[in-house]
Amino acid sequence: MKFFQICMTAPLVALCLTLVQPSKAAEPLTLAEAEAKAVAANPRLQAAKLDAVAAKDRTAETFGHHFGELSLVGTYNHFQRDRLVVPMARELFANPALGMSQIPMDRNQVHYGLTWQIPLLAAGGLHEGDRMARLSQSATEHLALFTRDQTLYNVRAAYRNTLIVNHALKAARAYQKALEKDEADARLKVKIGAMAPVDAAKITYALRGAEAKVAEFAAQSETAQSYLAALLGEELPDGGFELSDIPGEPAAPAGTSKDNVSSALAGRGDLLATRERTSIVKHKKRLALEAFSPQLVLEATYLRNNGPSMEDPRYTRQWALMVKIPLFNGLSRVHAVQEADANLLAARQREKAKELEIASQVKDAEGRLDAARALFQAGQAQRGLGREVARVERLKLEQGTGKMEDYLAARGQELAGETSYWRGLYAYQSAVDYLAFVTARGENHE
Repeated sequence: MKFFQICMTAPLVALCLTLVQPSKAAEPLTLAEAEAKAVAANPRLQAAKLDAVAAKDRTAETFGHHFGELSLVGTYNHFQRDRLVVPMARELFANPALGMSQIPMDRNQVHYGLTWQIPLLAAGGLHEGDRMARLSQSATEHLALFTRDQTLYNVRAAYRNTLIVNHALKAARAYQKALEKDEADARLKVKIGAMAPVDAAKITYALRGAEAKVAEFAAQSETAQSYLAALLGEELPDGGFELSDIPGEPAAPAGTSKDNVSSALAGRGDLLATRERTSIVKHKKRLALEAFSPQLVLEATYLRNNGPSMEDPRYTRQWALMVKIPLFNGLSRVHAVQEADANLLAARQREKAKELEIASQVKDAEGRLDAARALFQAGQAQRGLGREVARVERLKLEQGTGKMEDYLAARGQELAGETSYWRGLYAYQSAVDYLAFVTARGENHE
Protein backbone atom coordinates (compact mmCIF):
# COMPACT_ATOMS: atom_id res chain seq x y z
CA MET A 1 0.00 0.00 0.00
CA LYS A 2 2.80 2.45 0.87
CA PHE A 3 4.42 1.74 -2.49
CA PHE A 4 1.32 2.85 -4.39
CA GLN A 5 0.89 5.89 -2.14
CA ILE A 6 4.38 7.05 -3.00
CA CYS A 7 3.71 6.45 -6.68
CA MET A 8 0.77 8.83 -6.61
CA THR A 9 3.15 11.80 -6.46
CA ALA A 10 3.45 13.23 -9.95
CA PRO A 11 7.27 13.27 -10.35
CA LEU A 12 7.49 9.59 -9.47
CA VAL A 13 4.62 8.25 -11.59
CA ALA A 14 6.81 7.50 -14.60
CA LEU A 15 9.43 5.77 -12.44
CA CYS A 16 6.83 3.63 -10.68
CA LEU A 17 5.24 2.62 -13.96
CA THR A 18 8.65 1.49 -15.11
CA LEU A 19 9.19 -0.52 -11.93
CA VAL A 20 5.88 -2.36 -12.10
CA GLN A 21 6.17 -3.20 -15.80
CA PRO A 22 7.49 -6.71 -16.48
CA SER A 23 10.99 -6.82 -17.93
CA LYS A 24 11.13 -7.68 -21.60
CA ALA A 25 12.81 -10.94 -22.40
CA ALA A 26 15.97 -10.77 -24.46
CA GLU A 27 15.47 -11.42 -28.14
CA PRO A 28 16.90 -14.73 -29.38
CA LEU A 29 20.08 -14.58 -31.39
CA THR A 30 19.24 -15.93 -34.83
CA LEU A 31 21.77 -17.63 -37.07
CA ALA A 32 21.62 -14.75 -39.57
CA GLU A 33 22.36 -12.25 -36.78
CA ALA A 34 25.26 -14.38 -35.56
CA GLU A 35 26.72 -14.44 -39.07
CA ALA A 36 26.35 -10.67 -39.41
CA LYS A 37 28.09 -10.14 -36.06
CA ALA A 38 30.97 -12.39 -37.08
CA VAL A 39 31.44 -10.60 -40.40
CA ALA A 40 31.54 -7.28 -38.57
CA ALA A 41 33.68 -8.18 -35.55
CA ASN A 42 35.49 -11.51 -35.86
CA PRO A 43 39.15 -10.57 -35.15
CA ARG A 44 40.65 -13.11 -37.54
CA LEU A 45 38.39 -11.98 -40.37
CA GLN A 46 39.05 -8.30 -39.64
CA ALA A 47 42.80 -8.99 -39.78
CA ALA A 48 42.38 -10.68 -43.18
CA LYS A 49 40.41 -7.69 -44.48
CA LEU A 50 43.09 -5.29 -43.25
CA ASP A 51 45.77 -7.44 -44.91
CA ALA A 52 43.88 -7.01 -48.19
CA VAL A 53 43.74 -3.23 -47.70
CA ALA A 54 47.48 -3.15 -46.95
CA ALA A 55 48.20 -5.26 -50.05
CA LYS A 56 46.27 -2.80 -52.22
CA ASP A 57 48.29 0.11 -50.84
CA ARG A 58 51.47 -1.90 -51.33
CA THR A 59 50.60 -2.35 -55.02
CA ALA A 60 50.10 1.41 -55.42
CA GLU A 61 53.37 2.02 -53.59
CA THR A 62 55.24 -0.30 -55.96
CA PHE A 63 53.78 1.37 -59.05
CA GLY A 64 54.82 4.77 -57.70
CA HIS A 65 58.48 3.80 -58.18
CA HIS A 66 58.01 4.40 -61.95
CA PHE A 67 57.82 8.15 -61.29
CA GLY A 68 61.16 8.33 -59.59
CA GLU A 69 61.98 10.26 -56.45
CA LEU A 70 62.03 14.03 -55.95
CA SER A 71 64.02 15.11 -52.90
CA LEU A 72 64.97 18.32 -51.15
CA VAL A 73 68.71 18.18 -50.46
CA GLY A 74 71.08 20.46 -48.62
CA THR A 75 74.67 20.47 -47.38
CA TYR A 76 76.85 22.75 -45.26
CA ASN A 77 80.63 22.48 -45.76
CA HIS A 78 83.53 23.96 -43.81
CA PHE A 79 86.93 23.65 -45.54
CA GLN A 80 90.47 24.44 -44.45
CA ARG A 81 90.87 27.04 -47.18
CA ASP A 82 88.65 28.87 -49.63
CA ARG A 83 87.28 26.64 -52.36
CA LEU A 84 85.09 27.01 -55.39
CA VAL A 85 81.46 27.41 -54.41
CA VAL A 86 80.27 26.33 -57.86
CA PRO A 87 82.05 24.20 -60.47
CA MET A 88 84.44 25.96 -62.82
CA ALA A 89 82.59 27.18 -65.91
CA ARG A 90 83.09 29.69 -68.76
CA GLU A 91 80.29 31.89 -67.43
CA LEU A 92 82.38 32.68 -64.32
CA PHE A 93 84.72 34.85 -66.47
CA ALA A 94 82.07 37.28 -67.63
CA ASN A 95 84.49 40.20 -67.02
CA PRO A 96 88.01 39.24 -68.24
CA ALA A 97 89.48 42.31 -66.53
CA LEU A 98 88.65 40.97 -63.09
CA GLY A 99 90.33 37.63 -63.72
CA MET A 100 90.21 35.06 -60.93
CA SER A 101 88.80 37.53 -58.43
CA GLN A 102 85.31 37.11 -59.87
CA ILE A 103 85.26 33.36 -59.17
CA PRO A 104 83.15 32.63 -56.04
CA MET A 105 85.23 30.97 -53.34
CA ASP A 106 84.57 30.45 -49.66
CA ARG A 107 85.62 28.23 -46.75
CA ASN A 108 82.04 27.95 -45.53
CA GLN A 109 79.55 26.91 -48.15
CA VAL A 110 75.82 26.17 -48.24
CA HIS A 111 74.22 24.19 -51.06
CA TYR A 112 70.53 23.27 -51.18
CA GLY A 113 67.93 22.57 -53.79
CA LEU A 114 66.03 19.75 -55.54
CA THR A 115 67.14 16.48 -57.06
CA TRP A 116 64.99 14.09 -59.08
CA GLN A 117 66.00 10.56 -60.01
CA ILE A 118 63.94 8.58 -62.54
CA PRO A 119 64.76 4.91 -63.23
CA LEU A 120 64.68 4.22 -66.96
CA LEU A 121 66.08 0.70 -66.87
CA ALA A 122 65.97 -1.02 -63.49
CA ALA A 123 67.02 -4.56 -64.39
CA GLY A 124 63.41 -5.74 -64.25
CA GLY A 125 62.80 -4.27 -60.81
CA LEU A 126 59.94 -2.03 -61.96
CA HIS A 127 57.88 -4.34 -64.17
CA GLU A 128 58.48 -7.52 -62.21
CA GLY A 129 57.84 -5.63 -58.99
CA ASP A 130 54.48 -4.44 -60.34
CA ARG A 131 53.49 -7.96 -61.33
CA MET A 132 54.50 -9.43 -57.97
CA ALA A 133 52.64 -6.69 -56.09
CA ARG A 134 49.45 -7.29 -58.08
CA LEU A 135 49.72 -11.04 -57.55
CA SER A 136 50.31 -10.53 -53.84
CA GLN A 137 47.27 -8.27 -53.64
CA SER A 138 45.12 -10.82 -55.46
CA ALA A 139 46.37 -13.64 -53.22
CA THR A 140 45.59 -11.62 -50.09
CA GLU A 141 42.11 -10.80 -51.36
CA HIS A 142 41.43 -14.47 -52.11
CA LEU A 143 42.59 -15.38 -48.61
CA ALA A 144 40.29 -12.72 -47.13
CA LEU A 145 37.31 -14.22 -48.98
CA PHE A 146 38.33 -17.71 -47.92
CA THR A 147 38.66 -16.54 -44.32
CA ARG A 148 35.15 -15.08 -44.57
CA ASP A 149 33.75 -18.40 -45.84
CA GLN A 150 35.63 -20.29 -43.15
CA THR A 151 34.46 -17.94 -40.41
CA LEU A 152 30.83 -18.20 -41.51
CA TYR A 153 31.04 -21.99 -41.60
CA ASN A 154 32.60 -22.03 -38.12
CA VAL A 155 29.85 -19.75 -36.81
CA ARG A 156 27.13 -21.97 -38.28
CA ALA A 157 28.75 -25.11 -36.90
CA ALA A 158 29.27 -23.54 -33.45
CA TYR A 159 25.69 -22.26 -33.45
CA ARG A 160 24.33 -25.72 -34.25
CA ASN A 161 26.64 -27.43 -31.77
CA THR A 162 25.35 -25.10 -29.09
CA LEU A 163 21.78 -25.97 -30.03
CA ILE A 164 22.62 -29.69 -29.81
CA VAL A 165 23.95 -29.28 -26.27
CA ASN A 166 21.06 -27.01 -25.28
CA HIS A 167 18.52 -29.59 -26.43
CA ALA A 168 20.42 -32.32 -24.61
CA LEU A 169 20.42 -30.13 -21.48
CA LYS A 170 16.70 -29.44 -21.85
CA ALA A 171 15.91 -33.15 -22.23
CA ALA A 172 18.16 -34.04 -19.29
CA ARG A 173 16.41 -31.48 -17.08
CA ALA A 174 13.01 -32.84 -18.08
CA TYR A 175 14.28 -36.33 -17.32
CA GLN A 176 15.58 -35.16 -13.95
CA LYS A 177 12.29 -33.42 -13.13
CA ALA A 178 10.30 -36.53 -14.01
CA LEU A 179 12.54 -38.70 -11.84
CA GLU A 180 12.20 -36.27 -8.96
CA LYS A 181 8.42 -36.68 -9.17
CA ASP A 182 8.83 -40.45 -9.44
CA GLU A 183 11.09 -40.43 -6.38
CA ALA A 184 8.55 -38.46 -4.35
CA ASP A 185 5.77 -40.86 -5.40
CA ALA A 186 7.98 -43.83 -4.59
CA ARG A 187 8.58 -42.60 -1.06
CA LEU A 188 4.84 -42.40 -0.43
CA LYS A 189 4.31 -45.86 -1.86
CA VAL A 190 7.07 -47.28 0.33
CA LYS A 191 5.39 -45.78 3.40
CA ILE A 192 2.09 -47.44 2.60
CA GLY A 193 3.75 -50.67 1.49
CA ALA A 194 2.79 -50.33 -2.18
CA MET A 195 6.41 -50.41 -3.40
CA ALA A 196 9.48 -52.25 -2.29
CA PRO A 197 12.26 -50.01 -0.89
CA VAL A 198 14.72 -51.46 -3.39
CA ASP A 199 12.62 -50.16 -6.31
CA ALA A 200 12.53 -46.71 -4.73
CA ALA A 201 16.29 -46.86 -4.35
CA LYS A 202 16.58 -47.65 -8.05
CA ILE A 203 14.72 -44.45 -8.84
CA THR A 204 17.01 -42.47 -6.56
CA TYR A 205 20.04 -44.04 -8.25
CA ALA A 206 18.70 -43.05 -11.66
CA LEU A 207 18.00 -39.54 -10.37
CA ARG A 208 21.59 -39.10 -9.26
CA GLY A 209 22.71 -40.11 -12.76
CA ALA A 210 20.28 -37.61 -14.30
CA GLU A 211 21.66 -34.85 -12.08
CA ALA A 212 25.18 -35.69 -13.25
CA LYS A 213 24.00 -35.54 -16.87
CA VAL A 214 22.45 -32.11 -16.30
CA ALA A 215 25.71 -30.81 -14.82
CA GLU A 216 27.70 -32.30 -17.70
CA PHE A 217 25.46 -30.79 -20.38
CA ALA A 218 25.39 -27.43 -18.57
CA ALA A 219 29.19 -27.28 -18.64
CA GLN A 220 29.23 -28.28 -22.31
CA SER A 221 26.66 -25.58 -23.10
CA GLU A 222 28.77 -22.88 -21.47
CA THR A 223 31.86 -24.06 -23.37
CA ALA A 224 29.99 -24.13 -26.69
CA GLN A 225 28.53 -20.66 -26.12
CA SER A 226 31.93 -19.26 -25.14
CA TYR A 227 33.39 -20.54 -28.41
CA LEU A 228 30.46 -19.04 -30.34
CA ALA A 229 31.00 -15.69 -28.60
CA ALA A 230 34.69 -15.77 -29.51
CA LEU A 231 33.77 -16.32 -33.17
CA LEU A 232 31.43 -13.34 -32.97
CA GLY A 233 34.25 -11.21 -31.58
CA GLU A 234 32.62 -10.48 -28.24
CA GLU A 235 32.42 -11.63 -24.63
CA LEU A 236 29.81 -14.18 -23.60
CA PRO A 237 26.90 -12.17 -22.10
CA ASP A 238 25.60 -12.89 -18.62
CA GLY A 239 23.15 -15.75 -18.86
CA GLY A 240 24.51 -16.86 -22.21
CA PHE A 241 22.84 -16.66 -25.61
CA GLU A 242 19.24 -17.52 -26.32
CA LEU A 243 19.36 -19.24 -29.69
CA SER A 244 16.64 -20.04 -32.21
CA ASP A 245 16.16 -23.53 -33.59
CA ILE A 246 16.87 -24.22 -37.27
CA PRO A 247 14.17 -26.73 -38.19
CA GLY A 248 13.86 -28.62 -41.41
CA GLU A 249 15.89 -31.27 -43.15
CA PRO A 250 18.49 -29.66 -45.47
CA ALA A 251 18.55 -30.42 -49.16
CA ALA A 252 21.42 -32.73 -50.03
CA PRO A 253 23.74 -31.15 -52.64
CA ALA A 254 23.69 -32.55 -56.14
CA GLY A 255 26.74 -33.55 -58.15
CA THR A 256 29.21 -36.38 -58.30
CA SER A 257 32.40 -36.68 -56.30
CA LYS A 258 34.37 -35.70 -59.39
CA ASP A 259 32.24 -32.57 -59.77
CA ASN A 260 32.86 -31.68 -56.13
CA VAL A 261 36.63 -32.00 -56.49
CA SER A 262 36.62 -29.98 -59.71
CA SER A 263 34.58 -27.23 -58.08
CA ALA A 264 36.94 -27.10 -55.11
CA LEU A 265 40.08 -26.98 -57.25
CA ALA A 266 38.59 -24.21 -59.38
CA GLY A 267 37.15 -21.97 -56.69
CA ARG A 268 38.85 -22.44 -53.32
CA GLY A 269 40.36 -19.13 -52.26
CA ASP A 270 43.23 -20.71 -50.33
CA LEU A 271 44.27 -22.70 -53.42
CA LEU A 272 44.01 -19.65 -55.68
CA ALA A 273 46.23 -17.76 -53.24
CA THR A 274 48.75 -20.63 -53.25
CA ARG A 275 48.86 -20.63 -57.05
CA GLU A 276 49.40 -16.88 -57.11
CA ARG A 277 52.25 -17.24 -54.64
CA THR A 278 53.81 -19.74 -57.04
CA SER A 279 53.52 -17.12 -59.80
CA ILE A 280 55.19 -14.59 -57.50
CA VAL A 281 58.15 -16.94 -57.09
CA LYS A 282 58.35 -17.28 -60.89
CA HIS A 283 58.63 -13.51 -61.22
CA LYS A 284 61.26 -13.46 -58.48
CA LYS A 285 63.31 -15.85 -60.57
CA ARG A 286 62.95 -13.57 -63.61
CA LEU A 287 64.04 -10.68 -61.42
CA ALA A 288 67.11 -12.64 -60.33
CA LEU A 289 68.00 -13.32 -63.97
CA GLU A 290 67.49 -9.69 -65.00
CA ALA A 291 69.87 -8.56 -62.27
CA PHE A 292 72.64 -9.28 -64.81
CA SER A 293 71.22 -6.53 -67.09
CA PRO A 294 72.43 -2.90 -67.09
CA GLN A 295 70.60 -0.14 -65.22
CA LEU A 296 69.92 3.37 -66.49
CA VAL A 297 68.94 6.32 -64.29
CA LEU A 298 68.09 9.91 -65.24
CA GLU A 299 69.04 12.42 -62.56
CA ALA A 300 68.24 16.16 -62.59
CA THR A 301 69.51 18.62 -59.96
CA TYR A 302 68.81 22.27 -59.24
CA LEU A 303 70.90 23.89 -56.45
CA ARG A 304 71.31 27.26 -54.76
CA ASN A 305 74.96 27.80 -53.74
CA ASN A 306 76.08 30.44 -51.29
CA GLY A 307 78.81 31.44 -48.84
CA PRO A 308 79.28 34.23 -46.23
CA SER A 309 81.73 36.15 -48.39
CA MET A 310 79.47 36.10 -51.47
CA GLU A 311 77.16 38.99 -52.22
CA ASP A 312 74.71 37.00 -54.31
CA PRO A 313 74.02 33.24 -54.44
CA ARG A 314 74.85 31.28 -57.54
CA TYR A 315 72.40 28.76 -59.07
CA THR A 316 73.40 25.59 -60.83
CA ARG A 317 71.34 22.98 -62.66
CA GLN A 318 72.28 19.79 -64.38
CA TRP A 319 70.94 16.50 -65.57
CA ALA A 320 72.77 13.26 -66.16
CA LEU A 321 72.23 9.77 -67.48
CA MET A 322 73.91 7.19 -65.31
CA VAL A 323 74.54 3.70 -66.62
CA LYS A 324 75.41 0.82 -64.32
CA ILE A 325 76.63 -2.45 -65.84
CA PRO A 326 77.07 -5.25 -63.29
CA LEU A 327 80.35 -7.13 -63.70
CA PHE A 328 81.21 -8.91 -60.46
CA ASN A 329 79.76 -8.98 -56.95
CA GLY A 330 81.09 -12.15 -55.43
CA LEU A 331 78.77 -14.44 -57.40
CA SER A 332 75.82 -13.24 -55.33
CA ARG A 333 73.62 -12.92 -58.43
CA VAL A 334 74.45 -16.48 -59.44
CA HIS A 335 73.45 -17.77 -56.03
CA ALA A 336 70.30 -15.63 -56.15
CA VAL A 337 69.24 -17.44 -59.34
CA GLN A 338 69.93 -20.81 -57.73
CA GLU A 339 67.93 -19.77 -54.69
CA ALA A 340 65.04 -18.72 -56.95
CA ASP A 341 65.12 -22.14 -58.67
CA ALA A 342 64.85 -23.92 -55.33
CA ASN A 343 62.08 -21.60 -54.14
CA LEU A 344 60.12 -22.22 -57.33
CA LEU A 345 60.36 -26.00 -56.91
CA ALA A 346 59.25 -25.65 -53.29
CA ALA A 347 56.32 -23.43 -54.28
CA ARG A 348 55.14 -25.97 -56.85
CA GLN A 349 55.31 -28.71 -54.22
CA ARG A 350 53.25 -26.58 -51.82
CA GLU A 351 50.71 -26.01 -54.57
CA LYS A 352 50.49 -29.75 -55.24
CA ALA A 353 50.16 -30.44 -51.50
CA LYS A 354 47.31 -27.93 -51.25
CA GLU A 355 45.50 -29.57 -54.18
CA LEU A 356 45.82 -33.01 -52.55
CA GLU A 357 44.69 -31.58 -49.21
CA ILE A 358 41.59 -30.05 -50.79
CA ALA A 359 40.73 -33.28 -52.63
CA SER A 360 40.98 -35.19 -49.33
CA GLN A 361 38.79 -32.58 -47.63
CA VAL A 362 36.13 -33.09 -50.28
CA LYS A 363 36.21 -36.86 -49.71
CA ASP A 364 36.00 -36.28 -45.97
CA ALA A 365 33.04 -33.91 -46.43
CA GLU A 366 31.22 -36.48 -48.57
CA GLY A 367 31.82 -39.14 -45.91
CA ARG A 368 30.58 -36.79 -43.20
CA LEU A 369 27.43 -36.14 -45.22
CA ASP A 370 26.63 -39.85 -45.63
CA ALA A 371 27.26 -40.52 -41.94
CA ALA A 372 25.22 -37.49 -40.83
CA ARG A 373 22.30 -38.49 -43.05
CA ALA A 374 22.25 -41.94 -41.47
CA LEU A 375 22.58 -40.41 -37.99
CA PHE A 376 19.63 -38.12 -38.64
CA GLN A 377 17.44 -40.96 -39.88
CA ALA A 378 18.37 -43.04 -36.87
CA GLY A 379 17.66 -40.08 -34.57
CA GLN A 380 14.19 -39.67 -36.05
CA ALA A 381 13.40 -43.31 -35.40
CA GLN A 382 14.93 -43.32 -31.90
CA ARG A 383 13.01 -40.19 -30.90
CA GLY A 384 9.61 -41.61 -31.76
CA LEU A 385 10.38 -45.07 -30.44
CA GLY A 386 11.86 -43.75 -27.18
CA ARG A 387 8.78 -41.66 -26.43
CA GLU A 388 6.43 -44.53 -27.15
CA VAL A 389 8.37 -47.10 -25.13
CA ALA A 390 8.59 -44.72 -22.15
CA ARG A 391 4.82 -44.09 -22.31
CA VAL A 392 4.02 -47.82 -22.46
CA GLU A 393 6.40 -48.74 -19.63
CA ARG A 394 4.95 -46.04 -17.40
CA LEU A 395 1.42 -47.33 -18.00
CA LYS A 396 2.54 -50.87 -17.23
CA LEU A 397 4.24 -49.69 -14.04
CA GLU A 398 1.13 -47.80 -12.94
CA GLN A 399 -1.01 -50.85 -13.65
CA GLY A 400 1.33 -53.06 -11.64
CA THR A 401 2.42 -55.22 -14.57
CA GLY A 402 5.75 -53.54 -15.32
CA LYS A 403 9.18 -53.64 -13.82
CA MET A 404 11.04 -50.66 -12.40
CA GLU A 405 14.18 -51.61 -14.37
CA ASP A 406 12.24 -51.58 -17.64
CA TYR A 407 10.65 -48.25 -16.83
CA LEU A 408 13.93 -46.57 -15.94
CA ALA A 409 15.63 -48.03 -19.01
CA ALA A 410 12.78 -46.71 -21.16
CA ARG A 411 13.13 -43.22 -19.68
CA GLY A 412 16.85 -43.34 -20.40
CA GLN A 413 16.08 -44.39 -23.99
CA GLU A 414 13.64 -41.53 -24.30
CA LEU A 415 16.38 -39.09 -23.25
CA ALA A 416 18.83 -40.69 -25.67
CA GLY A 417 16.29 -40.59 -28.51
CA GLU A 418 15.52 -36.91 -27.98
CA THR A 419 19.23 -36.07 -27.86
CA SER A 420 19.97 -38.22 -30.92
CA TYR A 421 17.28 -36.49 -32.97
CA TRP A 422 18.67 -33.00 -32.45
CA ARG A 423 22.24 -34.17 -32.79
CA GLY A 424 21.37 -35.91 -36.06
CA LEU A 425 19.44 -32.93 -37.45
CA TYR A 426 22.15 -30.35 -36.77
CA ALA A 427 24.98 -32.71 -37.71
CA TYR A 428 23.24 -33.26 -41.06
CA GLN A 429 22.83 -29.51 -41.59
CA SER A 430 26.47 -28.91 -40.71
CA ALA A 431 27.63 -31.70 -43.02
CA VAL A 432 25.75 -30.14 -45.94
CA ASP A 433 27.24 -26.77 -45.02
CA TYR A 434 30.75 -28.22 -44.74
CA LEU A 435 30.56 -29.82 -48.19
CA ALA A 436 29.45 -26.47 -49.64
CA PHE A 437 32.39 -24.79 -47.89
CA VAL A 438 35.13 -27.19 -49.01
CA THR A 439 33.82 -27.24 -52.62
CA ALA A 440 33.66 -23.42 -52.81
CA ARG A 441 29.91 -23.49 -53.38
CA GLY A 442 29.10 -21.20 -50.49
CA GLU A 443 27.51 -17.78 -50.66
CA ASN A 444 30.66 -16.04 -51.92
CA HIS A 445 30.79 -18.28 -54.99
CA GLU A 446 27.15 -18.56 -56.02
